[in-house]
Amino acid sequence: MYTLTIKLLSPTMLMSGQGDVNTDSTIIHDRYGIPYIPAKRVRGVLYESALEVAEMMELSKLDAFTIEDVNILFNRSTDDQLVEDNPKLAISNLTIADYDTVANDIAALQSDKNLNKIFTKDRILGEYTSMRYYTSIVKNSGTAREGTLHNSRVLNRNLEFKGYITIDDMTDTERLILSCAVRNLTGIGGKRNRGFGRIECTIDDKAFDLETLGGKLWNK
Repeated sequence: MYTLTIKLLSPTMLMSGQGDVNTDSTIIHDRYGIPYIPAKRVRGVLYESALEVAEMMELSKLDAFTIEDVNILFNRSTDDQLVEDNPKLAISNLTIADYDTVANDIAALQSDKNLNKIFTKDRILGEYTSMRYYTSIVKNSGTAREGTLHNSRVLNRNLEFKGYITIDDMTDTERLILSCAVRNLTGIGGKRNRGFGRIECTIDDKAFDLETLGGKLWNK
């Protein structure tokens, strides 16, 4: 089991697909209001990143690993479908530091009749997030287009989320795929082409040091 860390280098729009009276789009969070990054989302962006590297290798005539190798590791078929229910690569949700302690403290505060109206889920979420407002502009006049004002809640810059990756009987090729995928992963969430969702992704284990593994790119 290895620790995977994602640090947010910019505000990040990791949307839940839901809104409320005051917010058009809100952030994925748990029942206490603490944000997290779902395992499924992490798996998806790592898969996309690994595919990018494999495609670059194919264009560069390198054979350290192929698109097929990536699909096998992430249990994907050529039509981008899961091929089995028990993947070799397991990824947990990514949570804030000391999540268990923080969650237990908040749970106690929210269960207290004298404090639960202060430590609400929305107020907890507000400690980790901020609001962004945007609208469509009429090209000719440069004015806001009527009825297009929206808002979204975003994760604050510099937050760190940690989780775990487990790979059964990992091969050197699989280690290299994952190392390259992590190094190549620079964004997550919505509006990445607008400056949101820039991240730094790392695995806290020297076994995944890409400089050490780099020789395999040329010597496989």
